[in-house]
Amino acid sequence: MSLEAFVRAAGGVMGRAREGFGAGGLACDCPLAPVPPSTPPAGQGAAIDAHQSAAATLDTDAQRLAQQDIAGDTQLAAALTQSQSGRARMDAVIAAALADVEAMGLSTGTPQGKRALIEAVERRLLDTKAAVGEGTADAGTHAAASEATAAGYRGIGADPRPASPMPAQLPMSAMPMSAMPAMPMPAMGGGMPGMGGGLGSVMPTSALQGLRSLTGQGASGRFSDAAEGASTRTVGALNRPGLASEKGLQKYTKLLNRAISEAFPEIKQIGGVRPDALKWHPQGLALDVMIPSAQSAAGRALGDRVVQFLVANHEKLGVAHKIWRQRMIQPDGSSSLMEGRGSATANHFDHVHVASIGGGY
Repeated sequence: MSLEAFVRAAGGVMGRAREGFGAGGLACDCPLAPVPPSTPPAGQGAAIDAHQSAAATLDTDAQRLAQQDIAGDTQLAAALTQSQSGRARMDAVIAAALADVEAMGLSTGTPQGKRALIEAVERRLLDTKAAVGEGTADAGTHAAASEATAAGYRGIGADPRPASPMPAQLPMSAMPMSAMPAMPMPAMGGGMPGMGGGLGSVMPTSALQGLRSLTGQGASGRFSDAAEGASTRTVGALNRPGLASEKGLQKYTKLLNRAISEAFPEIKQIGGVRPDALKWHPQGLALDVMIPSAQSAAGRALGDRVVQFLVANHEKLGVAHKIWRQRMIQPDGSSSLMEGRGSATANHFDHVHVASIGGGY
């Protein structure tokens, strides 16, 4: 299984877990109108006595119905609250997983980066398993309570028979988990936004053990394609000038200029020294690697490969940091979202900014 396939499958699991909690809703507060007590007819005799006895029984049944209605409404409200809580919990798990993928995606060119992403997604799958497990247990509790209420409805109006008293209902927190019937989540569509779906059932945690073999292995997805492309582009002799003018560039910035120009012949323009409010370009510490057709899928993939190349060779080339598509990327590939600066150029959507540690002129 490729790294991207694993991430997409995990997204599908989380999406279906969220959908299993339902879409929420409001309980119908529809109490029955109170039944007025019957008025006994005037007179006496066997017929009158029988009528009065039947009327008393009906009055009692009406009161019991009202009590069952209250119990049923309370149980429905509790079930809806639990469903909404479970869905909100899964929303938080999915948001955290998306943040993990966004933050670590560019670091998967190294075995350490792949391992870190796999471990992060595994943690989110364990969070999902816990949420589903608790939801299943709560669903069992609500099902048992609903069955007791249904039995109460069925008993109203039935012929009286000797019966043992119904035990008091345990509070949900005190009901043993082993006594709860299994309530599997329904298999529904959906997936984690941006990560796809595709699994027919929830992946057991044990199935994740073999995924660690992905580290150090080639794969065929967006992340792995970038990693594979980076690994095949090695740092050469670097004895030829790069695309950017080397005038004013410091030692490691020159190395970066030559290495990128040699490894990526599809790159046609690299900017170097220029005026700027920050020190990086004026002091010869940074390059702007312009990405052809940067807004296209091919352009974005090329930018990703450049970043992966810089991650894989950050020590040899003296990389200080990178910026690509509004993300500040550290030498090891970890990244964080930057504030919006307005244009595509200012937010680095059309070029990869790379800064070096300098090294002198």
